[in-house]
Amino acid sequence: METLRALAARLDEAGATLATLARTVTATDPPHPAFGAHAAGRPGDVGRALHRQWTAATADRAREAQAAAVRLAAAAAALRSAADRYAAADDGVARRLAREA
Repeated sequence: METLRALAARLDEAGATLATLARTVTATDPPHPAFGAHAAGRPGDVGRALHRQWTAATADRAREAQAAAVRLAAAAAALRSAADRYAAADDGVARRLAREA
């Protein structure tokens, strides 16, 4: 059971890392001038389009990372629950065998 609990702890850590990444990935987006969005004419149009695409892509990755973090947390909870049920079954069998002995 300890192996299951250790795996659950590792999944929790990975989920926490992904949750942190989900919160910070968009915080490091470069400002629109980095794409030349402040320029006039066609270069500015292209810069604004690139900036929109960049921010949309990082927002999508943030949502995906958050969803993966939630799934990892659910998997960790399921592993802990399985470990608890295995331990309860083992205890029950040990008590029954002790009574029968």
